Amino acid sequence: MRQINELLRDSLNDSSVSRSERRELKGILPLIQGDRIALAKARQFAFTLATEKIQETGNHKAMEWLEDVIKLLYSNEMRIKASSYFSPGKDCLNRICRFISETKKRIDICVFTITDDRITQKIEEALRKGIHIRIISDNTKSEDRGSDLDRLEGTGIDCRFDKTSAHMHHKFAISDNDLLLNGSYNWTRSASTENNENILVSNNAKLVRSFQNEFNRLWNSLS
Repeated sequence: MRQINELLRDSLNDSSVSRSERRELKGILPLIQGDRIALAKARQFAFTLATEKIQETGNHKAMEWLEDVIKLLYSNEMRIKASSYFSPGKDCLNRICRFISETKKRIDICVFTITDDRITQKIEEALRKGIHIRIISDNTKSEDRGSDLDRLEGTGIDCRFDKTSAHMHHKFAISDNDLLLNGSYNWTRSASTENNENILVSNNAKLVRSFQNEFNRLWNSLS
C-alpha cells in the first residue's frame, strides 16, 4: 500500500496520470486486486489527495486525475468474470473438459479422485499439446478400482499423492495461473449422472492466487 500511495502522490503533482505512471501503477496494482479493503483504502487516499489539491490550488483538474486513478484501481475488478454449474447433468463435466482444453501453457489439478474417462482423455490431449500438467490426489482413492491416476501418471504427467491417513479432499484446478475451477464436484461419472454437485469458475486474481499458493504448498509438502 505504501508504494501505491507514493505513486499516487507523485502522479498528482501535475494533476494527470502520465503514461509511465500508468505503467507503474498497473505493475503493482495486482498486489491488491480482489482485496476490497485495500482497494477502498487506495480509493479513499486518492480522494483525499485530490480534495487537498483543489483546496490548495483551486485547480479542478485534480478531479480528472481522480477519475483516471479510480478507473485504474477498478479496471481489473470490472473484468472479473465468474460462472457456476450444477449436476446431475453434463454442465459441470462439459465445463471441466472445456477448462482443460482451453489451457494454453499449464494446468495444476488438485482433486480427490479421477475416474471419468472423458475428463482423463482431455487431460491426455492437453499433455500431447505440450501443456505442463501437475496433479495432486488422494493416495487411498488413487488405488480404487476405476481410478485413472495410474494411467495418467504412466503418460509422464507429474503426480503426487497425499501421504496421511486423512483424505486429500480438494477439488480444484488452476489454468495458466489466471483461471480457477473449484467446487464440490468429484471428477467421476456418478457426479455427472447422480449426485447434486457444483463448480465455480472465476478469474478473480485474489482467489486464483490463494488457490495457487495452496497447491504449491501441498505440492512441496509431498515431494
